[in-house]
Amino acid sequence: MGNLSLRDRAIVLVVAVLALYGLAVIMWFMKFDRDWTKAIRSYESAVKTYRKETMLISKRDVLQAQYEEEQEKIPVLPEDSPSDTHWMAMLTAMAERNNVAISGKKPGKEEHEDVLSKLDVEIEWTASLGSLVKFMHALETADHAMFDVRSIGVATSGRNTGYLKGKMTICCAYLREEGKDK
Repeated sequence: MGNLSLRDRAIVLVVAVLALYGLAVIMWFMKFDRDWTKAIRSYESAVKTYRKETMLISKRDVLQAQYEEEQEKIPVLPEDSPSDTHWMAMLTAMAERNNVAISGKKPGKEEHEDVLSKLDVEIEWTASLGSLVKFMHALETADHAMFDVRSIGVATSGRNTGYLKGKMTICCAYLREEGKDK
C-alpha cells in the first residue's frame, strides 16, 4: 500500500468498509431468517396446542362422563394390604375361568402417580386362541378392576397342538385407602 496515492488508499478503504458492511448485512439476514423460521415453528406449535385444547374444552362434558364411568371401575385397596396378592389372585381366577393356563407370574414394583397406584404383572401363559381372546376380553370388561395389557408375546406351543404360549405384561391400576390419621 506504500506506492498508492491518497485517492487510491481512500478508495481501497471505502471498498473494505463497504465489504465489511455487506458481510454484516448478510450475516444479519441469515440470523434473521433463522429466527424467523424458529418463530414460525413456535407459532405453529402454539396454534396446534390451542386447537387441541379448544377441542378438549368443547368435549368436556363427554370426557367428564367417560372419566366418571372409568373412575367407578378403579378399585380401592386398603393402605396396608399387599397389592400383588390381590391382583395375582384376581388374574389367576380370570385365567382359570377362561381356560388359560398360567405357568409363571412375576409382579413388578408398585408405582404411584399422584393418587393412582400401578402394579405391572408379567405372566407366562398357554391357551387356545379362543381362550386367549376370552381372557383378554375379561380383562377389558372386569368389574372393579382396571387392567391394561402393556405387552404380549405369542408363539405356537409345539406342533399342531392348537395351543399358543407366550408372555404378557398386565398393568393393574388402583387407588389406596387413606389412613384415618391423615
